[in-house]
Amino acid sequence: SKSQKALCTTAGVLAGGVAALWYTLDRSVQAKDLILHPPEQDWPHKGLLSTFDHASLRRGYEVYKQVCAACHSMQYVRYRELIGVTHTEEEAKAEAAEIMVEDGPDDTGAMFKRPGKLADSFPSPYPNEAAARAANNGAYPPDLSYVTAARHGG
Repeated sequence: SKSQKALCTTAGVLAGGVAALWYTLDRSVQAKDLILHPPEQDWPHKGLLSTFDHASLRRGYEVYKQVCAACHSMQYVRYRELIGVTHTEEEAKAEAAEIMVEDGPDDTGAMFKRPGKLADSFPSPYPNEAAARAANNGAYPPDLSYVTAARHGG
């Protein structure tokens, strides 16, 4: 009947309006967030049996070593953690041996310098926080050891 059609049409329009209102309000609630969320990406390393591209990780390490390490430390990362990820064991030993680490004391009680080992952490570019702040106009460059874990969604 005609009244039944009008009732169904009115109910449909009302349901559509409620759905549109709900969608709009939901979007505005999401938009008020203080963090801009990046769009979802289909990354090749996100699968169940997938892994990171090791050549890309190696390039990232080289960028850190040549650029970022001038200001930022990674004091919680040890050279042994490079093995099987970006370097072979021999390459990681060679990387560690490039640094000089203060060790000791020896038999006479004096501190001495030795080549780095796999168990040593990455060196800090500054001897202490005050020196880091002085070199960077009062700003303290953050340690990059856990920077991805500290980021939203990291």
